[in-house]
Amino acid sequence: MVNPRSDINIKAFLLPTVLGRLGPELLDELAVHARVERFEVATLLNAAGKPLQWLRLVVEGHIEIVARRASGKEISVSEVGPGAWATWLPCFIAAPPEHDFYSGSSSCFIALPVAEVQRFCEQNPKMYPLIIGEIGQRLRLLMEWTGQSVLTGPEQRMAKLVHILARDQKMKGNSGTLMVKQDRLAGLARCSRQTANALLSQLEKGGLIRLSYGKIEILDMARLFVFADEDVEAN
Repeated sequence: MVNPRSDINIKAFLLPTVLGRLGPELLDELAVHARVERFEVATLLNAAGKPLQWLRLVVEGHIEIVARRASGKEISVSEVGPGAWATWLPCFIAAPPEHDFYSGSSSCFIALPVAEVQRFCEQNPKMYPLIIGEIGQRLRLLMEWTGQSVLTGPEQRMAKLVHILARDQKMKGNSGTLMVKQDRLAGLARCSRQTANALLSQLEKGGLIRLSYGKIEILDMARLFVFADEDVEAN
């Protein structure tokens, strides 16, 4: 459901993102084109092979990027959570995305027309290195997860995933709240929800996190990082 006149303060959500780095005055030029979208059930946002029309900032829930095989089988390639954009690259390359974009259930986004984002960047070229930095940060997190998650035990792998997601949501300080549901963590970790719940419970018993509905309280980011990077075979 599209709601251009929402109770959400669009500018307040856009200002802390990369688009607000050049100041609130310039951001006004772009924010007037934004709309708020809410989806109670999973909904196709952009089909594979179709040019991306809207750049979306996740406010609540997530956006799932899905690959479909010729047989019709689908696999989740990535999920974009609160505070992140879906996605930058299709805004600036000619080829349309090769994957489907789906909203998660109970999700809320701020959507900007890709054409307006392109125009904004052309008029303000200082945006390009900032956006490249944003893309690079997500790529580094992805490489960290891909490279290190295969070298650790299940409990540490879950700790690594929680730590990476907190950084992706730009959590500040040594403690804070990660907005994520346990079924999403299970999907990202490629395990059952029961297994994910068991692993998270172990992290909670270890005093690293506190579980709540739809979120995880991270009690000590530094300890979580150390635990996730421990060499299991050395213990």
